[in-house]
This record gives sequence, C-alpha cells and structure tokens, in this order.
Amino acid sequence: MDNNGIDIKASEGVSGFRRFSGPAAILVKFIGAGGCLFALLEVSGVFFYFNTFFLPNQYNAIILAIVLTLTFLLVPATKKTPRNKVPWYDFLLILAGLAACVYTIINAWEILYFGRATVTPFEAVLAALLVITIMEAVRRSFGWPMVIIALLFILYVKFGYLVPGPLSVHYFTWSMIARDLYLSSEGIFGTLTSIATRVILVFIAFGVFFVAVGGGKFFLNLALGVTGTMRGGPAKAAVVGSALFGTISGSPTANVAVTGSVTIPLMKSIGYKSYYAGAIESIASTGGMIAPPIMGGVAFIMAQLLNEPYSYVATISFLPAFLYFLSLFLQVHLHAVKVGLRGLPRKDLPSPVAALKEGWELAIPFIFLVVLLFVMKYPAEMAAVYTVGALVAISLLRKSHRMNLRRFIDSLDGGMQQTLSVTTIIALAAVILAALVITGVGLKISSALVTISAGSMLLLILLAGLATYILGMGISLMAAFVLVAAIVGPALQNLGLPIIVSYFFIMYMVTATVFTPPYCTAAYVAGAIANAHPFRVGFQAMRLGVVTFLVPFIIVYNPALILQGSPGDIALAATTAIIGIFGLSVGLEGYLFTATNWLQRILFIVGGIVMVVPGLTTDIIGAVILVSLVIWQRQSSKLSSPVLA
Repeated sequence: MDNNGIDIKASEGVSGFRRFSGPAAILVKFIGAGGCLFALLEVSGVFFYFNTFFLPNQYNAIILAIVLTLTFLLVPATKKTPRNKVPWYDFLLILAGLAACVYTIINAWEILYFGRATVTPFEAVLAALLVITIMEAVRRSFGWPMVIIALLFILYVKFGYLVPGPLSVHYFTWSMIARDLYLSSEGIFGTLTSIATRVILVFIAFGVFFVAVGGGKFFLNLALGVTGTMRGGPAKAAVVGSALFGTISGSPTANVAVTGSVTIPLMKSIGYKSYYAGAIESIASTGGMIAPPIMGGVAFIMAQLLNEPYSYVATISFLPAFLYFLSLFLQVHLHAVKVGLRGLPRKDLPSPVAALKEGWELAIPFIFLVVLLFVMKYPAEMAAVYTVGALVAISLLRKSHRMNLRRFIDSLDGGMQQTLSVTTIIALAAVILAALVITGVGLKISSALVTISAGSMLLLILLAGLATYILGMGISLMAAFVLVAAIVGPALQNLGLPIIVSYFFIMYMVTATVFTPPYCTAAYVAGAIANAHPFRVGFQAMRLGVVTFLVPFIIVYNPALILQGSPGDIALAATTAIIGIFGLSVGLEGYLFTATNWLQRILFIVGGIVMVVPGLTTDIIGAVILVSLVIWQRQSSKLSSPVLA
C-alpha cells in the first residue's frame, strides 16, 4: 500500500457460483441484470407512467421466478457437482419453479381479488413444486436446518390433529394447505416475500453500485488515512471502515471478506495477535447490521412487522449502535496502549486529503439517502432506488468513478446474484410463518412460555435469548428473527413488554449469533484471513461485542435507550450508558492508566454494568465505583498521558 491507497473491486460474482463463458454467460447475465433492472424500475414507479401495473403477488412471482432460475443455474447442488455445466435435474427444477410462478403471474388478478376457497388438483401440484424448489434452493445456500424446520411445520399442519393435548390443531387437507401456502396473500407470494423482492433487493443493488464506482475504496482509504497513524491505527481503521462499509453491504461475512482482507493483515503487522485482529474485524463488520442509516435485512422485516416506516426503526437504533461501536473502539484503543502498539507511518498510509479529493462526491448519495429517509419520509425502497439513480448520475462527474454501460450491467447482475439466497430464505420463512398462522401454534407456544416463566420477565427473556441463539445457529438471521418474533414475541408482549422493545431484543440477540461460537460465520471468515482458529476468534469477539448481549436486556427495563420516553429520560439513559460502557471496556481490557489488578478489573466491570442498569440508585452506586476506580488508577499510575491520548 502507498499514498494512493488500497483498492476494493466490485464483486465479479458470488463465491461458489458456477462460472459460464460464451453464450451461456451472456444469457445468465441477461437474466440477472434484466431482473434487477425490472425491480428497480417497478419500485421507482416507472411502469405506472406506461399504464402498466403489477400486483404484489404478481411482482413477487416474477422476481421469485428469476431468483429460482438463477439459483439452479449458478448454485451447484453439492460440492462435488460439476462447476462447468448445468446438470439435467437443475433444468427440471427451473421448469418446476417457472411453472408455479408463471401460473401466479397469469392469474394474479383473479387470485388476489376473488381468492380461492379450494384449489384445483393442478394448483395443488404447482404449490408442491414451488415449495420443493424453494426448499432445494435454500438447502444449496444454507444447508438442511431451515429446510427440515419448514418440512416439520408443513407436516405439523397436516397431521397436527393427531397430536394429543394443547398442541393439537384442526384437520387440514393437502388442498387447504396448498391454498394457504401458494395462493394466500400471507403465503409464499405475500407480504414477507415482498420485503426481499422490493426493499432488500434494492438496497443490495445500491451497495453493489456503490462499490462499483469506488465507494468501498473511498471508505476504507479515508478510514485508514484518518486513524492509521494512531495507536493501533489499523484496528481503528477496521472499526471505522467496516462500520461505513457495513452500511452498504448489509452482510457481516461479506463485510469481513472485503475490508478484512486489508485491515487484518495490517493489524497483524503492527503487533495484534491473529485471533484478536480477526475478532476486531468480526465485530466491526457485524455492526453494519445494526448501524443506521442502512441496516441489515432484519431491520426491514422488523419495520414491516411493526407497520412502521423503516426510518423509524433506523432512528431508534442509533443510540445502541453508537454504544456498540464506542465499546469496540475503547477496547481496541486500550489494548493498543496496554500492549504498546503503534500506528503505521504516514508514508505507508493513504492520504485522507487525497481520498477526499478523489471521492468526496461519493458522500452525496448517502446524504441524499438520509434526506429521503429521515427528512422527506420516503418509503425505504423508493429512497434506495432514487439514490441508485443519484449515484449513477454523480459517478459521471469523474472518469475513474464513471458508471459506463459494462459496469452498469455488471452491477445489475451482481445485485441480483447477491439477492438470491436472501429471497429464497425469506420465501421459505413465509411458508413457516403461514404454518404458524394456520395452526395457531405460535400463540400456544407463547402461552406455554409465559406459564414456564411463571410470569417472570427476566426468566422469559432468558428463554427468548436461548431460543434465538439456537435458531440463529441453524438458519439465516432473517429467518430466525421471523420465527422468534412469531413464537416468542407474543409471550413477551403478554407480560407487558411493548412490541418494539420485544422485536429490538430479538434483533440484537439474532445479531450476536454471527460471531458467537459455534455458528459464528463472521469469525470463520475472519479466522481464515487471519490464520486463526475461528472459535478463538469468536470467543474474543464475544468480549469485544459485549454490548450486543448487554443492550437487549437493558432496553427491556429501560426502553429509553431506543428513544422510548421523555427527552430527559433519553438523555439520562444515554449519559449513564456511555459512562457504563467506558467502565465495562476498561474492566474487560484490564487497562486504564496502567494495568489493573484483579480487584480493579472486577470492580470496573461491576461498576460499568451497574451504571448501565436503569435507576437512580444504580446510577449513583455505579458512578461512585467508577470515579473511585479512576482516582485509584491515576494515583497508582506512572503514566502522565490521558487515556485517550
């Protein structure tokens, strides 16, 4: 690396996908780019001006047809499946998926407005084919767990009447199940799938376009230029750069793969141990899921379930996200001071001034997006699609960023490819959610949880956290959120917890599974880059990401952290939380002005937690503990420089 900085290239495809050449490559790119362009145009409302209108189920069927086609063209069935050709059975799966989707596309108006009391045998077959193809698409991307869960729920709908006791359900024929899964507005082509086909697809496309014009390089060069010379500079650049890049990638593992390939070697070069460097990148990259203005897919689902605009969810997420990155930044700094790590020489770093000169205009789309979302209150998908248009226009200002035709087509294709797994997993989650609604078993399980917890909120949220962790290990984060929100959410609300608080609790607990062993997908990617064991990376990441575990429990008892309360309550909660996070970070790292002894370390952790816990008494106790410890540390220290110097 030199003063010209590092480079981040747009993805040429998703890792593990088949690669084609010649006419086959052109056809695949045409399907991908065409599908993404169609989605952008439909969301923007362009078709309306040509007297063309797509019903929600019709549009979802079109996108799902494209997604299933591309999935079976690009994603091999197994690791041993040839990568240079498409087997015959994948063409059969494509035809099956197309048949089910095309039927809905043609009959969308009749299905939506007149409904179905029953389905014909032909429609029942199509429903079965669609469910099978979606399950197979999910299996190829995520493995068997989600598929098995969905299959068990379908079998439960059919044979649940044979189950004795309170979990028994009404008798349902296969025809009734096919109707509810295939033709109902709450089924596969319903509201939940719309989140993937409209909102998430457009935001993923925006991220791909942004990287294509040099946005990823701009973010990381700016972060390295500003923080690289500080103590532990590359680690702080990882925190800042991954936080910025995470807002456009929306995927922790993708974020780790892109920014970690640069920051992890730099962290190791100045003395960070391999597992520690991997853990820093894992936590920094995971933060993109919970950091406004563009959060992960879970936030979009939450907004839909709450029937609130996405801007509302993003706004109330600001303070917890700030605490998350504050804790990480403090621990990174204190570790660098404790171990004596320095920054990189200025000559080995990108110039922040040069980075701004070369890419200042790339900040305009973000400002534009923020204005559309938070000032003008545009729907999330429309704000994103207009921002894509603004980004393409702004890229024309500079030759190095210019969105030429080839780059434009590649970005469309890349956006569609990166949406494949998201769309199929949410479509399968819609199947499970429909099964929960049909049988009413979600409410029964919620009632059982309330009974088991004996009305104790603490015990119930511990059970909810455990359920979230277990589900998050086996299936995607978005699917885990949907399931836990449907099953555990009502139980939390029955004990008086506001729905927004219960969903926020679940979102943070789901996020924690990204870096918590044994699942820890972000830690696996970071460990591979850092040449460290993923579990060691994951356990270190748990310490660095302690706020992820702490905040959900705190907001249950003090929702002011998510802006639920008076301005005074919110200000007090923010102040005490910041002080508490400072104390907790010192205790976890074991250093302030000098290394702490075991008693100081324990007291810093206790004081920090007590400070974050709501209540005047706990605030006073926590403040007394932390102030006393700071004075004690200062007096015993031989250092004269302030902690943040």
